[in-house]
Amino acid sequence: MRKVGRPKKEDQVDLLDQLQKIHKKFGGITPAKVVSEAKRKRHPLHKYFDWEDTEAAKKWRLHQANSMISRVQIIVSPQDKRTVNAFVSISDDDNRRFVAMAEAMNDNKLVLQIFKQLEARIDTLQDQLLALNLLKGVSKTAITKAKAPITKRREQLERKVARATK
Repeated sequence: MRKVGRPKKEDQVDLLDQLQKIHKKFGGITPAKVVSEAKRKRHPLHKYFDWEDTEAAKKWRLHQANSMISRVQIIVSPQDKRTVNAFVSISDDDNRRFVAMAEAMNDNKLVLQIFKQLEARIDTLQDQLLALNLLKGVSKTAITKAKAPITKRREQLERKVARATK
């Protein structure tokens, strides 16, 4: 049985085009409108959804559990009530899982993954601002200043992890 949500290459459609059509039809777009339109078996987006309710419910519960894990915070500094996520998402051989932040912070390979993720988030933000012609002045300075220590720490961790694996 083929995975739902990822049609075969020859069955793929232009998602942007289909979503723009829905946007135009309703004067806006919401997930509910997309699902409503895609219910028709002949709709190009139909194959992107799991219409078998038992399987869809199971996937929804997994999504809810993922959101729950992602949402939990712990206090790292009682004085200023600074919090961080209690669990951090990492990948092992193309599998994603969560580990406790305290555990991650004691493993240089995991800390390296966290810094790579932070750097990627900054790159994404930078790309978005650039696309909107907003990456200039104070915004550009702030992003550059924010990224520099993260990149430096990532490079240090890469060297440290490389030495440890020799």
